[in-house]
Amino acid sequence: MESLLRWSIQNSTSLDSAPSDRPPARREDLNPEIIDMILGKPDSELMKEDVAVAIDSSKSEDERIAALDHLEMLIEQIDNANNLEKLKLWDPLHSLLTSQVSTEIKVQALWVIGTALQNNPAAQDAYLAFNPLPTLVSFLTPSPESTTQTRSKAIYTLSGLLKHNAPAVKLLSNPDTNGWQKLKDALQDTSIAIRRKTIFLLGALLIPTSPVPQTHQQPLLLGNAPANPNATPSTSATVHEGPATYTFALEAFEKNGILDAVISSIVSPVAYGVDGENTEADHDYEEKALRVLHTYSVTCHGPLSASQKETLKRWTESQKTGSGGAQQLAERWNLTGTELGEFTAKL
Repeated sequence: MESLLRWSIQNSTSLDSAPSDRPPARREDLNPEIIDMILGKPDSELMKEDVAVAIDSSKSEDERIAALDHLEMLIEQIDNANNLEKLKLWDPLHSLLTSQVSTEIKVQALWVIGTALQNNPAAQDAYLAFNPLPTLVSFLTPSPESTTQTRSKAIYTLSGLLKHNAPAVKLLSNPDTNGWQKLKDALQDTSIAIRRKTIFLLGALLIPTSPVPQTHQQPLLLGNAPANPNATPSTSATVHEGPATYTFALEAFEKNGILDAVISSIVSPVAYGVDGENTEADHDYEEKALRVLHTYSVTCHGPLSASQKETLKRWTESQKTGSGGAQQLAERWNLTGTELGEFTAKL
C-alpha cells in the first residue's frame, strides 16, 4: 500500500501547475501489476487463473477448492459462463471429474459445472460436446467415492444439463450412459434428500413447454417428428430444435419402468437412512411424486396400465380416508381440488 501511495503522489498533477495545450506524454513506466491492483483483473483472466489452480496437483486441496469456489461465483454471470467455451476451460473442468482427485474437489467441480449450465442453452451445448452424461450419472451409484454430497451435486449438474435440452435427454437412453436406470435406482437411495432431488428432476423433465394434444401418443418419438407437423412452433418452447424434452421423458417413463418405480416409491416406500431406520413415508417426497404422476397422466396424457390404475386407485382411496377426505388429501399433496379430481379421474 505504501508503494501504491508513493506512486500516486509522484504521478499526480499539482494544483499549481499551469495548464498545457499539449497532450499528456505516454507513460512507459507504468507497472501492469499496479494497474491490476487499481482496476482489477478482467473476469476472463481470473477464470483462467482459477482453473489453472484447480487442476494443479502441486497446489494444496484447500487452494484448489478455493479456486473452484471463486470460479463458481464468477460464472453465476451468464456472460462469464458462456466464456468457458471461448477460454477453452470446459475440458480441464470436466477432466476433474475423471481425475484422481479428492471427493471434495469433484464435488466443487460439479457445483461449478452445474451453475454454468443453469438456464443456459449455449453452455449446455458446449458441455454436451464432451459426452459428459456417462460420467455424471456414474456418480449416482452410492460408493465410498460417491458420497451423499457427491450424488446431490451430480443431480444438480444433471438438472442444469437436461432441463429444456432434448438432445441431452435423448442421450440418457444410450447404452453407454444407462441414465434412466441410474435415475430409477436413485429413487431408492439411502438418502431421502437424494430421492427428493431425483423425483423433482424427473418431474421437471416431464413438464411440457407448450400444451400437449389430447391425441398425443408416445410412438411419435420414433420418427423424431413433432406431435402436429402443421403446428406453428411456439416461441416459448424449448430452445433446442426437434422433439420437446418431455416427449423423450414420457417414452422413457414407460420403456424403462420409471413410472412403476415412482408408483412403488409412494405405495410401498423403501426405508431410508444410513441403516434404513426411517420406515415412514416422507411427505415432501410423496408430494413431489404425486406432482410427477399428475403431470404424466393429466398434463402429458401418459398411459396407465390397468394394474397401475388399480394400484393407485386403492392407495389413493386409503390415503383419502386416512387424511379425512378429499380436501385434506389435496392439501397434503399440495394439489388443488381440481387437480386431485383430474388425477383420480385417470384411475
